[in-house]
Amino acid sequence: MTGATALQAFRSPNFSLLWAAQVVSGFGDKITVFALAFVTWELTRSAVSTTLAVVISTIPYGIFGFFGGAIADAVGHRRSMIACDVVRMIAIALIPLVLLVGSPLWVAYVLVFIAAICSAIFNPARMAIIPDLVPAERLGASNSMVYASDRTVEIVGTLIAGVLVALLRESAFYVDALTFGVSALLLGRIAIDERPSRAISWSRLIADAADGVRLIRDHAVIRANTVFSLLAQLSLPIVNGLTPVLVFREFGLGPEHFGGLEAAIAVGAVLAGILYPAFLGGVRKGRAIVAGFALLGIVLVAIAVSPTFPVLVVMYGILGITNVVFVIPNMTLVQQLTPAHARARLFGARFALLNLTWLPVILLSATLAEIFSVQAILAVAGIFTLAVAVVGATFRVVREAD
Repeated sequence: MTGATALQAFRSPNFSLLWAAQVVSGFGDKITVFALAFVTWELTRSAVSTTLAVVISTIPYGIFGFFGGAIADAVGHRRSMIACDVVRMIAIALIPLVLLVGSPLWVAYVLVFIAAICSAIFNPARMAIIPDLVPAERLGASNSMVYASDRTVEIVGTLIAGVLVALLRESAFYVDALTFGVSALLLGRIAIDERPSRAISWSRLIADAADGVRLIRDHAVIRANTVFSLLAQLSLPIVNGLTPVLVFREFGLGPEHFGGLEAAIAVGAVLAGILYPAFLGGVRKGRAIVAGFALLGIVLVAIAVSPTFPVLVVMYGILGITNVVFVIPNMTLVQQLTPAHARARLFGARFALLNLTWLPVILLSATLAEIFSVQAILAVAGIFTLAVAVVGATFRVVREAD
């Protein structure tokens, strides 16, 4: 593949609408993360509370994720995405209002939690709908463009988020709410033939959720890929949750510097996402995934020993590159191996399993950060990830998956 081939995904008007919706929404996503983390730090000065503010949006994936994909399959991928955007717009818009009237911080957490439940439905639906919007031969390139454009938005969005939060504080949540509304309008213009919605019942949801787990269990390649990826990604919640503590406590800096690190990740991911089809499009997906996780481990160790903030920015940029190396082939591999009618429930099951493994790691790392330096914790996480990649490379079903 070439870089030009990747751009051919935009020949589909439906894909272009999906892309545009996510670009708009992506500008606001970081605002909520930054605003909640900064407000929490200002009120509590606690590493545990600040880490919780960053990761609160991931908790529903572990609790509700198994059902999110099943709901998306039942309601329809496009329909469920639109409904989720509307609910998220309302929930996020309420956050500055409850803070303004002096409500406890946990009320804002509940609203973010509600929005995150919608995300647990939205994201499997998004992954499931892409193969319906583009020809099969452009699926990998389309995934690459989605990921690259998401990260492109983060470059600007994270920088703007840091400034907006510093200037507007709680009012910055309104911007994110607006982006969800625009996204819903754009998604409403996607013209595809969806199957009629099925009636949703708890028994049917449980059966569909179980089906997603069964699909993972019964497919040898997906099962091996899932187990390997779950173990190799255990370092990600650590770096995601502890980055604000690293910036605020270890380096004594502010939200704009936190935004700078997030933007650095985005820059690296954009470059890698655009170049991925040309340089790694012909590589077996399993090999690319193993290599990406090995690089992730090495970069985390490098982050741990970074002596200055400018060096840290460079390391976070490289971190963004490594993310693409394992994310894109992972997405494409599972999409290609999963029946169309069950894609959302399988992705929902994988997201749920991922976040269930993340939750204890988040709590443990946040607790350890009250005792040890963030750098020491990141170094251990990097060594563990590298070890998992080395072991995974010895299994043919992991290494040669395609």
